[in-house]
Amino acid sequence: MNFVGEIVTLRAVEPSDVDLLYKWENDATLWGEGSAIAPYSKYHLQSYVDTAGDIFSLRQMRLMIVSNQEQATVGCVDLIDFEPRFARAEVAVLVDTPYQNKRYATEALRLMKNYAFRFLCLHQLYAYVGEFNNASLRLFTSAGFQKTVLLKEWYRDEDWKNCWLMQLINE
Repeated sequence: MNFVGEIVTLRAVEPSDVDLLYKWENDATLWGEGSAIAPYSKYHLQSYVDTAGDIFSLRQMRLMIVSNQEQATVGCVDLIDFEPRFARAEVAVLVDTPYQNKRYATEALRLMKNYAFRFLCLHQLYAYVGEFNNASLRLFTSAGFQKTVLLKEWYRDEDWKNCWLMQLINE
């Protein structure tokens, strides 16, 4: 099942996405706020693609963001640390640099929220956003997420950085 919006469609990860995933996962400039500390091999990424599917067994899910107009894969949106017992998951969005500032992330996040709340019956989504990541702060705030806790020295880029825990409760 694909989730179709006005400007993007969310779809499952396909074997043909391995090269894009390789590019994004190995871009060290994107590692700052995430947990990656080493590159991924194409073999590892192919194994991930081959086993991706059931969020209940894997506790995570990645959907690819496709521009409806260009029919290009422009990014991905993830549910991470899915916890069915407490009905919550972390959400993260990546849009490749040439496709940023075109509302793709906004609509992808909206579609993922709808999926998480309607189909997975989640009570809560949350995101970790760097204190000075203004674009991500705007994205999540516009989607209804609230800054709830400032985590001091939560991650390290060149220096220790603070991070907001942002939450969205399904009313």
